[in-house]
Amino acid sequence: MYRETVKSIILFTLVVSSAILTYMVWSYQPEFSQIDTSIESTSNTGQGEPLPFESVMRAYQLIWVNGEEARGTIDEDAVVGVREFLDGTRITDINVYNNMNRLDPTVKEDGSEEFLIVDYPSEMPAKSLFQILGFEYEETLPDYKFDRIVVDIASPQVTFFMLNEALDRVAVAQTDMESDYLLSIVNDYEDSFEDYTGLITNQQTANNKTAIYGPDAPGEVSVMSFLSAQISIDTINDILFMEDEVSVSQNENVYVYEAENGLATYNTDTYNYVYTNLNESLSSERDPHQTIQRSFNFLNSHIGLAPEHILFDYEEEGNQSIYRYTLNGYAVFSDEIAMTISTKYGSNALFEYERPLLYINAQVPSEETEKLARIEDVRYEIALNEALDLQKVSKITIGYNLRFSEEQTELNLVNFTPEWYVKYDGEWLRYNEGGLQ
Repeated sequence: MYRETVKSIILFTLVVSSAILTYMVWSYQPEFSQIDTSIESTSNTGQGEPLPFESVMRAYQLIWVNGEEARGTIDEDAVVGVREFLDGTRITDINVYNNMNRLDPTVKEDGSEEFLIVDYPSEMPAKSLFQILGFEYEETLPDYKFDRIVVDIASPQVTFFMLNEALDRVAVAQTDMESDYLLSIVNDYEDSFEDYTGLITNQQTANNKTAIYGPDAPGEVSVMSFLSAQISIDTINDILFMEDEVSVSQNENVYVYEAENGLATYNTDTYNYVYTNLNESLSSERDPHQTIQRSFNFLNSHIGLAPEHILFDYEEEGNQSIYRYTLNGYAVFSDEIAMTISTKYGSNALFEYERPLLYINAQVPSEETEKLARIEDVRYEIALNEALDLQKVSKITIGYNLRFSEEQTELNLVNFTPEWYVKYDGEWLRYNEGGLQ
């Protein structure tokens, strides 16, 4: 009797152990970044994390003009690091002028100028800028949009000249900040600056304060390779549709999800997901600063943004905030994969939410490089192209073109290839052999 009981207990233990081991084998998922020490982990853009607003509203380059010399940097430590020391600065006066005559930084005793240029990818509200800088102003800030700041550091106190994208208006903000103090901060990042060239493309960019700046001769730039993974569409749907009953249909590569209060589509080729709130409309009289804040708060409380995202554009007509992924300071574009996160806000709530359901997982070592032309050659080739109008060029910068690797495996390897990108007639296009795509 005792022997039979012991045998039964042992048999039961073996059965339970076998079941546990079987489950562990079936549910095991390998962690590539832990197994292969040559793969470097990076931020997971699909899981998101709370971010401060100043981390997404940032410039893409900083240029230091001293006399005839121009040097610049896209290094985030420099571009963002400088502004961290400006908190508490007081604006003593600010005025908006409907011409560029007031763009007149101080000329030093030797006849030269010294100023900084801070470039944003598109127009941003001045109220948003002063919020992240922590500037103090006793009166009401004007409703003004800018995409470039010329910072006068040749005068005793710093003056900000904020230029709009059309280069026909300027806001002049005088501060109590000492220029020597700001210059000492910039000097700490001097090693990150490289030779930049200023280009003239039309009458508005014909001087050193309004010229288009970019790296003079970038030469060989590394191609970056990463593993990618897909965000669960069920997770996204659960968050956005809440308790609604959702039906799904498919039309070739596009899935459509419908519910009483919402509609979503997902393109399996481009990984692009779009959700529309059927209870909201686009009509809104909210100012851009408020809309951007609501957009950011929504994304911050959902799966949303990664530290690599920047507020890349704001389209006032549709109340649309557009965030773009960056890598090593370069904005990421793609001809085949959706790479922006955007929101459109209505009168009371979110109207539309669009995002890619692909995120970058871990870096894979690569020695591949891409040789980039001199920026002067890019301008020259555009000028020679009879199908293009050089006067419509407003920005030229280096960015990454994201594509799936031609040597595709089950690892979903993607490559970030450096390319020249040109803002042409308001649209960012890739420069390729003298043309724009």
